[in-house]
Amino acid sequence: MAKLSYKSFSFFALADRGGSKSQGGVDVLPQHSGNENHVKGKQDSQPSNADYLLLKVVASFSAIGLVVLLVYNVLAGRAPVPLEYTEHAEHSEHANIGGAPGFTSFLDHETPISAFAGKTFLRDNIPFIDIPDSLIQDVYYYRWTSIQRNLRYIKEGTGYMCTEFVHPVGYAKAFGSIDAAAGHQIDESRWLRDTSYGDDYIQLYTRGPADALQYTQWILDAASRRADVTGDLHFLASQVDDMVRLWHQWDHVYDKAAGLYYYQPVWDAQELSLPGFIADPNGTDWDLRKDGPDTFRPSHNAYMVANARAISRAATLAYNKSIAFEFSKIANDLEHAMYKRMWAPEQRFFMDIIRPNNPNLTRLTGREQVGLFPYRFGIGLEKKYAQPAVDSMFDTQGFLAPYGPTTLEIRDPWFFATRPDDYCCYWNGMSWPYSTGHTLKSLAAIYRSGTTNVTADQYLQYLRTYAKTQMKNGQPYVAESHYPFTDGWSADGWNHSEHYDHSTNNDDVITGLFGIEPQQDDRLVISPIVPDNWTYYALENLPYHGHNITVLYDEKGSKYKQGKGLAAFVDGKKVQVHRVFGSPKQSYWIYVPSPPPKFPADAWVNIAANPTGPGQYPMADATYTNAGDYQFKAIDGVLYYDTIPDNRWTNYRSPNLNDTLTITFARPRKMSSVTLAIFSDVARGGGIDVPSRIEVYGSNGLLAIVDDPTTLLRNDRNTISFGREVETQVIAVNMYRQPNLWVGICELEVWVPPEIGPTYHAADAYLTGGKTSVIFDNSSIAEANDPVAVSLGSDSNVAFSGVVSKGGKTGLKLKYVNTGNSTVNLAVEVNQVPYTTVSLGTTGRKFKSTGEIHITLASGKNYISLRGGSDSADVRIQTLTLS
Repeated sequence: MAKLSYKSFSFFALADRGGSKSQGGVDVLPQHSGNENHVKGKQDSQPSNADYLLLKVVASFSAIGLVVLLVYNVLAGRAPVPLEYTEHAEHSEHANIGGAPGFTSFLDHETPISAFAGKTFLRDNIPFIDIPDSLIQDVYYYRWTSIQRNLRYIKEGTGYMCTEFVHPVGYAKAFGSIDAAAGHQIDESRWLRDTSYGDDYIQLYTRGPADALQYTQWILDAASRRADVTGDLHFLASQVDDMVRLWHQWDHVYDKAAGLYYYQPVWDAQELSLPGFIADPNGTDWDLRKDGPDTFRPSHNAYMVANARAISRAATLAYNKSIAFEFSKIANDLEHAMYKRMWAPEQRFFMDIIRPNNPNLTRLTGREQVGLFPYRFGIGLEKKYAQPAVDSMFDTQGFLAPYGPTTLEIRDPWFFATRPDDYCCYWNGMSWPYSTGHTLKSLAAIYRSGTTNVTADQYLQYLRTYAKTQMKNGQPYVAESHYPFTDGWSADGWNHSEHYDHSTNNDDVITGLFGIEPQQDDRLVISPIVPDNWTYYALENLPYHGHNITVLYDEKGSKYKQGKGLAAFVDGKKVQVHRVFGSPKQSYWIYVPSPPPKFPADAWVNIAANPTGPGQYPMADATYTNAGDYQFKAIDGVLYYDTIPDNRWTNYRSPNLNDTLTITFARPRKMSSVTLAIFSDVARGGGIDVPSRIEVYGSNGLLAIVDDPTTLLRNDRNTISFGREVETQVIAVNMYRQPNLWVGICELEVWVPPEIGPTYHAADAYLTGGKTSVIFDNSSIAEANDPVAVSLGSDSNVAFSGVVSKGGKTGLKLKYVNTGNSTVNLAVEVNQVPYTTVSLGTTGRKFKSTGEIHITLASGKNYISLRGGSDSADVRIQTLTLS
């Protein structure tokens, strides 16, 4: 470890906030930041007046403060803590990997992912495959990187979500969420080893602020099927009340007379589709043509059937017979209405029905790809419904195209093979991966039903066409939509559509091609859809029920050397493979023990994440930021390493030899490491690479040093351990650049065990409202190191997430101050449902506790929101405590 000296910090510079260019024409920090309220804090160790002044300087002016801290430490003879450095394999110490110790290693786990960034995520999370089709295999590995790019960590307590666009769009809802493809995202991510990704995302909809009514969706169905992969049936059962609430949000678009649900096609995620052209044939009303009229659609109603059955199943698991019966009947009645109203005997297809000015519910005559969606949900698998669907899929005047399937039959007069203008999204002919994912699942369900003449070779044909479509410039790639007859993407916006997470692919490879059929009980059914001429295939270390599953097929027994035919392994041990008798297609099953129950607070949390930017804590500052980058992008929870799209902080073109990225927390926090996702583009001809030296500082000085850049992983997570637990309100990472190069951080994370109550700090909550802010307050001492509170205005919302409960009634108290002359009432919401109010009586300047109110929490993680405040009086809250 290099010896520290004051000289080494001669270039430890302050950020230039004068504009995007310095006097010398060098790129510097643009004026992104708003008013920053730096919090001053005390330490438990009773610091001296000089020490306390030093801490205030650090919290308010981190760059200057760190120089002072270094001098202070050198003069005082304080030695830095020895560094314990680890190449961080995702957040493995806190990942929910199911505790499965056994893995197999028949396949090469390095070569298939060698070209990708974030390799530790891939090694730790994905199942590996080996098949004779290199195109499908290459796209399979690429698509895991698409998921990886679109996983966003929101905030401690809230956890992860999936985004559709890597850069959130204006019409997105809470934290950039869009529910249209949430079902696809849950389907795809359920095969990741860390179950936190799916658990958090599902609860963002069932209990959190995400909008499940923006677009039609099958989120509840996807959550139900995911439970069969994780084996965590308790998690599903615990959501039943929330699932019922989401269901009833759709009541306003249910037509009782028709027995069906309706929505505009644009909100079925399909603008410029057939109903809009039929309603506006002359192109005189752009909005009507684009959005379409209210329409009964096979897609939407199939989703609702599936969601109702998911609720019934969850209720059965929760021993709620009345809800189980109610929603089973709802699903059956709705499915019956689909056959009665939507199935067109003359077209032999499920058809759209425009609702306005159509009292007889006359069906459209054009066949759309949405008519193929119901089969994946178990609707229409009898021969009279399924065979016509198969015929249309392989009809060159139907949906079959070189880069298909198409969203409208090719024979239809309104079919467009190209876009007629610059508008992005046409659903009357373009090939959309969103719809292809549905269609592949329907084709697999039809194949396994045994009611049609579809073959495994035809399934492979569709899967291979899909893989061929997902290419650009000879490399795997996915965007929004593709031309059906031309090798090019029809919707592929620059710095917008790249690696678009709007579909499945790998779930179709795993459940379709490899035939993995998850079960509720202690079995796994394996029903491959592979052609007869394949002599081998392998799926290795698939996470299932908290175990690792490997399935090998070796016709001659010479490739994997585990005998001829099908072999299976559970946690690295070979197990017996049984035939499933009576199945229409050749199927097998193996015994897989159920996992033990999992407590919802097991996963560690990232306390550095800030999904909003300025105005929320944690705060980010830097001594220098390139004009094209942004320091808050280093803590926005979005992590990928691309040049374009971009999401990072860099000091590119900084004149300084070393620059510092500083994160300030709302209050002092305990931690033992910091994780840096380091950006490098030198292999792409850029000028950013790993630092030559890293120094990590906290409120009390130096915590760790990395002085060997060869130990750092490029474009990957690196965790730097402090060797002990510390309490600090700032983390400052001082990075020295290599000669003629600069440094960059895609994400800075601080992973710690979750605080699971009974007391939750308002400063840690998600805060919204014009006057809502974290403030320093000496009178608000709940703990010796916690002199912070949250100031409330009339529009404030203090949203606590990750509030853990075993379920049932509990008491709630707030610690607060109200300097006004009248009581202020706050509305209390539990899991987005208005519940009660809590009264904040006048207190003067002294903090007091409210009387206890009673609320009912669900089992697992809960969201509690406090809404309201005062614009005239000084009202502050510090903590929420459950009893």
